[in-house]
Amino acid sequence: MTHTVLAIGTAALTASGCVWYLPAIADLQAGADRPRSTRTAAAACVLWWAALALAGGLLLAVPDWHPAAQVAITGLVGGTALRLRAAWDRRGEQREGAARWAALEGGPVPRSARPAAPALVGWLVVGAALASLGAVAVLLSAGGGLASRVALAGVSGAGVALAFLLVGLGNARRQGR
Repeated sequence: MTHTVLAIGTAALTASGCVWYLPAIADLQAGADRPRSTRTAAAACVLWWAALALAGGLLLAVPDWHPAAQVAITGLVGGTALRLRAAWDRRGEQREGAARWAALEGGPVPRSARPAAPALVGWLVVGAALASLGAVAVLLSAGGGLASRVALAGVSGAGVALAFLLVGLGNARRQGR
């Protein structure tokens, strides 16, 4: 493969990388409006893409591929070092932010001292009312014999009442915490 083909491929790759290096350039231009870690990571991104673009230009200008490879590797190593520094700075910024938020917090939010019993009674009353209405509706229906309707009304009413009892107990347990 000739150097010209490699240079054209490198130029196409560098042009398509604009989705990374153009926002990075904007972060660098913003200056102190961005955190230090963001600016350092942006510098790493720009260094990576600039080294690749320079390597593509060297492939066109110099007949040997070694200088282009050396520039590309230097950009890769330098960008990686900057990216590691950005990660280090980011961890420091997160610790500092956590300390600032901890200083602002006044402690845990106190829970309400509402007793759980009224809520449980409410669930039980609603459950008993629905179970009773359902049982009456089953008894008044015209399907099947009287014994089967009584059994179905009793089982369905007990099931509805049990479901409301369990929901009410779960609610009372959450309020008690």
